Amino acid sequence: MHAPRPIEGQRRTPNRRTRRGPHRAVSPIIATILLVAITVVLAAVLYVLVTGLTHGPSSPPIEESFLISSPAAGKCWAAGVTNHICGTTGDQLFNLTIQMSTSVTFGDILLEVKTSANSVYKNPLAAAFAIMKAGVATPVAYYSVTASAGLAMSKSFTVASGYSLSTPITTSMWVVVGTGTAATSWTAGQGNFVTVLGTGHFSGSTSGQVLP
Repeated sequence: MHAPRPIEGQRRTPNRRTRRGPHRAVSPIIATILLVAITVVLAAVLYVLVTGLTHGPSSPPIEESFLISSPAAGKCWAAGVTNHICGTTGDQLFNLTIQMSTSVTFGDILLEVKTSANSVYKNPLAAAFAIMKAGVATPVAYYSVTASAGLAMSKSFTVASGYSLSTPITTSMWVVVGTGTAATSWTAGQGNFVTVLGTGHFSGSTSGQVLP
């Protein structure tokens, strides 16, 4: 007998087995590895973002942007004659020219004098740090230290009128160290050294310049 012919307009029902292709599920092990990898990457990105917001950008070392010369010895020829530098006539002075200053301002540095034992020098008389500028008779920035105090800055300079802590330090300026020691007694202070500490936008310190 012949198979019955389909009625006109009736659609054949396809064989479902022949239409359905083979489907393979992702291995559970591979899926787990992918999830772990994605989690690790997201955690690393989050850590970098959080630490960047918490600590901010690192400050560059001051020694890469600021350089002073070897000290030249001098004396205070009259008390207070150079304003804020000399406490007593005959005090030992040292002048240090600024050989390099890149984007460094008055508010970016602190100065200190240390002994060969690396302790802050104790000045017997009133002492000071100052920054002088060519063509200007008085300091453009200064820091006074009382007698018997350690010769080290614990805060920023006091600046003269027309200047601010954001004023750039240039190579037309120089550093003056009033030691608070009579020049006749300075032999006890020989071997001390001046160090520049970075603050504000800078970190670290420069190599010490030995005082003769």
